[in-house]
Amino acid sequence: MKFSTAILALTFTAVAAFNPTSSVTNAVRAKATFAPRNQALVQPINLDGRVSNDKFALQSEASSDAISTKGGGPLSNVDVPLMLYFVFWYVGNYYYNISNKLALRAAGGSTGFPMTISALQLGVGCIYALFMWVAPDARAKPKVTVDDIVRMLPVAFCFMGAHSASVFALSAGAVSFGQIVKAAEPAFAAVIAQFVYKKQVSRAKWMCLPIIIGGVVLASVKELDFAVSALVSACIANLFAAFKGNENKKLMDTDGLKERIGSVGNQFALTTILGFLMSIPVVLVKEGAKMGQFVEIFKTNPIVSANLIASGLWFYGYNELSTMTLKKTGAVTQSVANTAKRVIVIVGVAMVLGESLDPIKLLGCSIGIGGVLLYSVIDQILAKKE
Repeated sequence: MKFSTAILALTFTAVAAFNPTSSVTNAVRAKATFAPRNQALVQPINLDGRVSNDKFALQSEASSDAISTKGGGPLSNVDVPLMLYFVFWYVGNYYYNISNKLALRAAGGSTGFPMTISALQLGVGCIYALFMWVAPDARAKPKVTVDDIVRMLPVAFCFMGAHSASVFALSAGAVSFGQIVKAAEPAFAAVIAQFVYKKQVSRAKWMCLPIIIGGVVLASVKELDFAVSALVSACIANLFAAFKGNENKKLMDTDGLKERIGSVGNQFALTTILGFLMSIPVVLVKEGAKMGQFVEIFKTNPIVSANLIASGLWFYGYNELSTMTLKKTGAVTQSVANTAKRVIVIVGVAMVLGESLDPIKLLGCSIGIGGVLLYSVIDQILAKKE
């Protein structure tokens, strides 16, 4: 099976699991152009964002009639693969939040098995990652050493911590509220970068932080499903994410590591596998005593089992696609894309799950996310004026 066909088939299956007549499914089926047998729609990229040219790279040959990286005719100035990255990144994030919440609800919410579910979501990602390494024409295996793996442990630990805390936050409160609090991640990143990693944060960025924090506070005031545990867990997730970002920068400075890992996909795969292994002891400590109960729920409740597996696939897929997307875009585009993603997820998921969308909550959400966007681009704006 060729790589492109496998990926598209996997996407159709996951979407159909929730809504067989979904407009997303129908639109993709109607418009997707399948590549010839020896061609692929999207080429893999290396960690520096450049197209990989090794013997495992997927080849894409443009013709006057077919869609290519920048196709002919009306699509002559459109980067079609990049647009597809954005589409599936957003769709994956949206469906992940829905399927994750459905699984958590059916398993008992915050008093159920949030840590077990978060760990198994990583486990599903591990299975997919291993499949990509053994499948023909899929992905070259990384050539990392034991020392490389040891260096990746801090990043993997922070990745696991951020994911587990996020899942717990979403189990304890509304998805929209958890996403609003997680939007305040730049505030945590600024503090960690400045005082732990001794990296200078501009005064303009510091001035944006009260806007972000104020928006989160305002949104919290009118949150009908407010829970202190959801707020604290989302803040812990932001803290882990801030450390992960800085540790990842240090990791990528390791001489020759990019070449040994080989691609963005391999980097995320290794991080996911290590994060899953690290989460197992935490699961045993937190929820090991009632693991038999979870096994019974998983076997007898299809809402839990189907949504757990689906959320694991969505989580892995959208994270890998987001990494590829951000590698191919500039800083401003990244900021706008992340902002748009949060708005879509917060509003869309709240509507589907019936969560509150009080005007004050929406105002706080708008202020907070607007502050995040300003934080992301303020230095570039001031640099242009100078």
